[in-house]
Amino acid sequence: MNLVKIAALASASFLVVQSASAVTYEQNESATLRALDKITGRSTDFEITVGEPMIYGTLKVDLKVCYQTPPEEPPESAAFLQVEATTASRVKTMMEPRLASEVEREAAEAGRANGRGDDQPEEPEMLFSGWMFASSPGLSALEHPVYDVWVIRCKQPSPESLSDPAVPDE
Repeated sequence: MNLVKIAALASASFLVVQSASAVTYEQNESATLRALDKITGRSTDFEITVGEPMIYGTLKVDLKVCYQTPPEEPPESAAFLQVEATTASRVKTMMEPRLASEVEREAAEAGRANGRGDDQPEEPEMLFSGWMFASSPGLSALEHPVYDVWVIRCKQPSPESLSDPAVPDE
């Protein structure tokens, strides 16, 4: 009988310890990513918002969701990213990240100006689709011969400053 009580007590204490160590995450609207061009050795940090894909070089990076632990817990950021390869005909190589919609609009305008009629979009190649963790960038990484991309942190957009009162137009 004593053995049963000890086993029950041990399993109950295990559940208490396990639930106390559970990490909670808060969903955020944007993330800071770092991209490395392996050819030039240049790294660039850029902000990306959920649902607004960015173009970096020949990559189209789309943040689907980003979670950050609260300040009282060990720091961790987890982001679900999808990275596609874009073709040289759709995007000229650039090192500054830009919104994908801007780049695609410019590419379409350039195609019309050249008389090529690039109305048939090419199927992009999915290079990565999954979770990336800021504390373990090698755990789930983008494998690309030219670029590396990893998560630095997730964050909420900064609130508007209340110190500047709205001035009505006269």
